[in-house]
Formats: sequence, structure tokens, C-alpha cells
Amino acid sequence: MPHADALRYVIPVLIILPLLYFRLRKLMRPQPLKLNRLWIRPAIILLAGISVLVGAPPPLADLPWFLVAAGAGAVAGWQWGRLMAIHVDPDKGTLMTRGSQAALVVIVLLLAVRIGLRALVKLQGAAWHLDAVLITDGLIVFSAFLFGVRGLEMYLRARRVLAGAPGVS
Repeated sequence: MPHADALRYVIPVLIILPLLYFRLRKLMRPQPLKLNRLWIRPAIILLAGISVLVGAPPPLADLPWFLVAAGAGAVAGWQWGRLMAIHVDPDKGTLMTRGSQAALVVIVLLLAVRIGLRALVKLQGAAWHLDAVLITDGLIVFSAFLFGVRGLEMYLRARRVLAGAPGVS
């Protein structure tokens, strides 16, 4: 059975690596930035997170952990948004964005933390009294703040870029 346990970790990695490669390649190419649509993804994630947490409300004793997750997500989201290059295309006069190498590192680190936490809870959860529901709920809060604050930072910076760009419609 040791081989079956190893396959549980190898197969997801073999699936994730090609997907990550193609996603990261796309991130490195300039993409149009639709300022009026920047709120859609964070809103969907926020609504999904709220519905999950309302469906099975966590105890109030977990609130400090959610505040830590929200703060960490906000800091990581602000940094990720700050690392996204935003400029105005001189030919078209439209906003463009391109991911940076540091933003790619953030994505890879988030995936590594998720995989590591999953393995830790599975292997040592009972011994360390780790609550898998608290961890997953905390990751939901973290993700909602990560994408929400990333979108906010990019929106605010894109408005400044537009305001400083000559001849933009």
C-alpha cells in the first residue's frame, strides 16, 4: 500500500504541473485589463465563501483564526496586485496588465502551502489536534481576501495609470 499513498501525491502533481505551466505562460503575456469587470471574480469568490460559511457556521471561538486568515490574505493580495504590471497600450490606448515573476512565485507558494497543509492534516491532524474544517474555512477566508484585495489594489493603481496617461479615452 505505500505505492498507493505515493500515487495520491504524485498524480495531482502530474496534473497540476502542466496546468500551472500553461496558466503561468498566459500570465506573462500582456492581457487587456477591463477595469469595469475587475470586481467580478472577487465578488464570486466572496459569495461562494459566505455561502459555505453560512451553510455550516463556524463557532465564534474560531473568529481569531479567521481574522488572521483575512489579514494574511489581504497582505498577500495587496502584494500580488502590486506585482502585476499595469500600463496603457500606446497604440490602442487601453489598459494592459502582465504578471510578474514574483506573482508566479506567489501562486506556486500558495499551491505548495495548500498541498503541505493537506498532507499535514492527514498525517498529523489527530496528534496535533488540527481541525480540518477550521483549516479549510480559514483558507476560504484567506482566498476571499487575497483575490478581493488584489482586485482592489489593481483597480486603484489602474485608475492612477489612466489618469496619468495622455490621450486615453
